[in-house]
Amino acid sequence: MPEGAEARLSIDEVAEALPKRVAALTRLFLKRTGISRVEAGVLGAVRSGPRRITDLAEREGCTQPAITRLVDRLQERGWVVREPDPSDGRVVLVALTAEGQEMADRLRGLYREMLHGEMGKLAEEDVRVLARAVEVLDVLIAGLQEGQR
Repeated sequence: MPEGAEARLSIDEVAEALPKRVAALTRLFLKRTGISRVEAGVLGAVRSGPRRITDLAEREGCTQPAITRLVDRLQERGWVVREPDPSDGRVVLVALTAEGQEMADRLRGLYREMLHGEMGKLAEEDVRVLARAVEVLDVLIAGLQEGQR
């Protein structure tokens, strides 16, 4: 097999394997929490500050009506509130409540706890490889995002 073909096969295998592994980690985590992936995604998104419904829908790959219903459920749980956008009164922003911040922090802690437990069993070199993989994934993601603009 020519050298380039071997490298291409490896790239193809990695490209196919990455989403499967991320999805498996996500499923394992969410199974422990009892909330959906989109609920966790919205809480994570508004953790860094209020967001528009349209931004949340785009980020989570959902329709605006679906995100609106999800925000309604999160609001019923006391985790988010809707507030007017100070720069445009026609726009509604979704923000975390104190209880929602506690839940977002709890989810983050649970995820870290889950991974720390298993990663602590890995060889030091394997942890370094994973750290490097995170750096490479950041570069890959940045390139993909740039390509979408």
